[in-house]
Amino acid sequence: MVGIAAAWAVAKFEFRGKNLLISLIDLPFSVSPVISGLVFVLLFGAQGYFGPWLQAHDIKIVFALPGLILATVFVTFPFVARELIPHMQSLGSADEEAALTLGASPWRTFFTITLPNVKWSLFYGVLLCNARAMGEFGAVAVVSGKIRGETNTMPLHVEILYNEYMGPAAFAVASLLAGLALVTLVLKTLLEWHYGDAIAASRRH
Repeated sequence: MVGIAAAWAVAKFEFRGKNLLISLIDLPFSVSPVISGLVFVLLFGAQGYFGPWLQAHDIKIVFALPGLILATVFVTFPFVARELIPHMQSLGSADEEAALTLGASPWRTFFTITLPNVKWSLFYGVLLCNARAMGEFGAVAVVSGKIRGETNTMPLHVEILYNEYMGPAAFAVASLLAGLALVTLVLKTLLEWHYGDAIAASRRH
């Protein structure tokens, strides 16, 4: 949803700070995931900038599920945004303006006009996002604490099992992860095969 919102804002509106938003979208491509995880710790950890306030309100982000979500969203949302922005820009705003003129609300216009027009680019971006999220290690390793049954993802679990000399178990989990990656690759290939022209056209604009 973050990538969709960012793409919609960049492609459909002119506002102060637009260039900054575009730079933020590209930031995860230029920053190491480990560094991004460290930034979250420095912001939301017990000794971080917001740490005392979060502790006073009994809110846990680092070493908890919210931290995993934040880290994963940070490293993945550019994939959706970067697929949608050129496609939305190539379509223009004529359809949305017509719907608004006829009395449709902004939300209805978004869900009935904007999203259906870019659905294949969205599916492709979500597929890339899913592939990136499954294999993410650096950022989540920093913010998770690797707590068994609570904050350990599959890549982290493989490392834990390997470090505990449980080779067969680590291989089994790694094989499952590789299988999921293979399924994602097959879906990506099928999507490009069936709708490759539409996806390629969106990238050329």
